[in-house]
Amino acid sequence: MAGFFLKRLINAVLVLVGVVTLTFCLMRFTDGDPATIIALDKYGSSLISNTVIDRLAAENGLCDPLPIQYLNWVRRVLAGDLGRSLRSDAPVWDEIMQRFPYTLQLAVLSILLTSAIAIPLGIYAGVHQDSLVDRLTQWIASITVSVPDYYLAIVLIYGLTVKWTLLPSYGYGSVAHFVLPLAVLVSARVGYTTRLVTSTTADLMSADYVAYAELRGLPSYRIFFVHILKNALIPIVTHLSLQFLMALEGSVIVESIFAWPGIGKCLTDAVLGRDFTMIQGLVLFMGVLIVGMNVIVDFFYILMDQRVQVAGTQVRS
Repeated sequence: MAGFFLKRLINAVLVLVGVVTLTFCLMRFTDGDPATIIALDKYGSSLISNTVIDRLAAENGLCDPLPIQYLNWVRRVLAGDLGRSLRSDAPVWDEIMQRFPYTLQLAVLSILLTSAIAIPLGIYAGVHQDSLVDRLTQWIASITVSVPDYYLAIVLIYGLTVKWTLLPSYGYGSVAHFVLPLAVLVSARVGYTTRLVTSTTADLMSADYVAYAELRGLPSYRIFFVHILKNALIPIVTHLSLQFLMALEGSVIVESIFAWPGIGKCLTDAVLGRDFTMIQGLVLFMGVLIVGMNVIVDFFYILMDQRVQVAGTQVRS
């Protein structure tokens, strides 16, 4: 097992290096001079000059060759310094820590609501195949998977905010501000999760060891909780952990539409403002978070199912 996680750690480092390097290069090769954009943002078009632009470029290390800029940034990251925002001059790490709790709230609540809806429905539909609930879940899953997040968000804003003024459509404050963003995040995931739980439960219901347990005369509740639900939780937990990561990634769209003050909105503002330091810091933070979550999921997957093959050997208790 140690060799497996060592390999996973090496792969994680290589992935992070590749993502950060690619992001650095792409941002540097886009149109526009970052020093000019910073000057316009700080002083306005009427107060900037070539002298001001040159001074800002020198202060932020933008005059150095690209390899030097990249190496300087990597050196600071290894020292625990993600740099300062080119627009606000605030430390990037402080900005991330200030915004991340808002994104985390949406992601956690969306997964909890998705689980509360999808797992009971999926288990019931899997146990009672071809029932009305099973057909309804198939229909709902087809619709929710097909509708893009941004389209559903616009429809909800128009219907519940513009037309009927029932809910706020932007910002963070009361419980009402959570309703629309959570509705978009949950609807995008509940259908697919329900069908996954349904298919997993249905497959386990027809498994040989379940039929053997029935022949032994075990009580139905014991067969369900010990032999079906326990084994069904393995792919479900894995799926929900991936859905959690997708909720963090999807926050870029949802937070931008609803003006939610999380890291998704922060990333959108940084891209529009050509804030290279903030973009690189956010990409690195999200990369570490996603890779770390994947490693944790692998670890728990092995603990939950000791039949998993790890580096060619079977993990045994």
